[in-house]
This record gives sequence, C-alpha cells and structure tokens, in this order.
Amino acid sequence: MNIKISKHCLHLLFVLALNICPALFSTTASAAELYETVRIDSTGQLHIVTLDKRDIVPPKREIKLGGEMLKQAGFSNAVISDDKTTVGWLAEYPNCCTSYPIPLELVIYRNGGVLRVFSGNELPIWRWVFEKHGTQVAFEQETVHGGLGIHFELREIKSGLLVDKHDNDPTPDAPAWIRDLTPKKPIPPAGE
Repeated sequence: MNIKISKHCLHLLFVLALNICPALFSTTASAAELYETVRIDSTGQLHIVTLDKRDIVPPKREIKLGGEMLKQAGFSNAVISDDKTTVGWLAEYPNCCTSYPIPLELVIYRNGGVLRVFSGNELPIWRWVFEKHGTQVAFEQETVHGGLGIHFELREIKSGLLVDKHDNDPTPDAPAWIRDLTPKKPIPPAGE
C-alpha cells in the first residue's frame, strides 16, 4: 500500500503539532526571572527588584482565621535565595491580643507569581531560611510570647511536601536545618 501525502497536508500536520506541543520544537528553555534586591518601604510595602530593574509590588493577602477574614497588615523577613530565582517573606496579620501584627504565613514567590504559601501549624512563624540551594524552606513557629509549643518544619518549595518536622526545643544534635533556624548563644568569656 502506497500512501501519498501532499506538501500542504504535511504543512498542516506540522502547524498542528507546533500548536499542540510547542515544547517539542523549542530550541531554548524559558529563562527564570532573577531577583536582585528586596526591601520593605516606609509604608510597609514589599518591593522586589529584578535583575532587569523592574520593581514588583506584591499585593497584600487575605486569610480566614477563626471564621473571620483578616487583611494582611505588613511584610517582614524578605529574603532572596542564593540562586536569585526565588523570594520569600513573612506575611503579617492583625492579632487581637497584641499591639503588633504577627507573621502567620511564609510566602514563596518565583517567576513572577506566588508559588507557595506555608502556614505550618498556624502558630506565628518567627524565623525561616532557604535550604538546599533554594529548593526547600525551614521555619520555626511558636506562641506569641514564646516558650510554649515550639514547632519546626522543613518543606519542599516546588511540591509543598513536608520533608521533616520537630516539636519542642531542639537538642544540641538536632539536624542542620533546625540549627540554621536557632539563634546562636554567645560564648561566655573564659572564667565565667
């Protein structure tokens, strides 16, 4: 059996394949957006500046907590990953029992949008760091006035999966990701 396909039909098949699966015909991978600096201005607004000098101003978020909608009050602890492809920050929300907002979410931003939001066990997130070359985040949570219910989580950024967790004060031989979060205690002078 001999099948003849005209040039016109081949062209249509090629155009159809190109529209259905452009990645098959792509010669370059899409470049990740790269970030140069982050800052929080005097009004409390976060600014992310890309390597090509664009100023990105992420909108404040809203969450439902205890049946009530809360509007984000501010941003804190904004950091760029070592590879400059990801930005993270803490989203702060009003709290009934303090005179200041508390950080309830860790927001991860990549390629022009929010990639992931972590809230752990819903206690305030006081400390966080990028781990494993910006592919993971570790964070510490505890009650507002400290000392009760300390909780640590290590999470994959891309999938959001929980890699590890720990409750209560860390021991001296805790995993490196927990030690990265724990403030270093000053070494007392000799003789004390």
